[in-house]
Amino acid sequence: MSEIINKHLECVLKSHNMNLDEGTLLDNYKSKRDKVKEALEKEYGDKIIKIINSGSYKKHTAINVKFDMDLCVHFKSDSFKTLKEMYESVYNFLKDNYKKDDVDLMEIREQRVSVGLLFDVDDEKILFDVTPGREFNDDNTDNDINLYMNIGDTNSKKTNIQKQIDTISGRDKERHCIKFLKVWKFYHDVKIKSFLVELLVMETFDINNIDNERGHWNRLKKTIEFIRDNIETIQLKDPGNSNNIVTDSLQSDEKTSIKDLLEEMLEKIGKDENKIKYYFPINSKYPCEEKKQGYEQNTKSNSSILSTKSFG
Repeated sequence: MSEIINKHLECVLKSHNMNLDEGTLLDNYKSKRDKVKEALEKEYGDKIIKIINSGSYKKHTAINVKFDMDLCVHFKSDSFKTLKEMYESVYNFLKDNYKKDDVDLMEIREQRVSVGLLFDVDDEKILFDVTPGREFNDDNTDNDINLYMNIGDTNSKKTNIQKQIDTISGRDKERHCIKFLKVWKFYHDVKIKSFLVELLVMETFDINNIDNERGHWNRLKKTIEFIRDNIETIQLKDPGNSNNIVTDSLQSDEKTSIKDLLEEMLEKIGKDENKIKYYFPINSKYPCEEKKQGYEQNTKSNSSILSTKSFG
């Protein structure tokens, strides 16, 4: 079983590789992101300490059917009187000023802690977030920032996006499992945050020493088993803010639902190895050589949905 499944999973990784979109959607993303970044730097000047590229692309956990190429703006501690003023300033600049200079910008949206931008470039939808944050210390050493909570019960939230990026740095085998689970949740519309998936996978590897397991399926199977057995009770903290329990982003019934989905997946793959193609399909836009050997079965065509996360 493992050899057939491992060959398929290797193809899944290849077909969802971000580099396959070089010159098309990915380049358009980079171009729009860099243009917004330059506009923010010009507008706010020395009020900005730095702007960090963030999201799954920066973490190297992105798949080419759904990825994030976001910006986090680090403002100086005295740049605005209040966090609300900071957030509204960035939102209004993008809505009232930047939009005049970029005809591709179709929609600007206030979100929980970020401003969402939706572009239409050559009939491709490009979406990314701009998150403004105010640093606690201007010495630029710890990267802790305070965010304005535009939606919610509290007005502010501490985070450290750089720590979130650094936590996954160099963990290639974990990244592979994260990508597999992102493929699963994308094609099967599973409601779980990608950040939580990342933390669950890293916790699995840390506790069970999965890094020493050979083969994609051995590592993925043990990861799925760990999440299935622990999703209802485990508490995982945000590396950027220990007071933020990321597992609380799921309600109790949602955790149980994910547990049941994973149990069903393992049971069906255990009975029929070909079910791996259903749960972890190949991106039909970029089939690898295995497809010629019959791996096209049970893969879900997604050429019409090659895009990014849905807006909102």
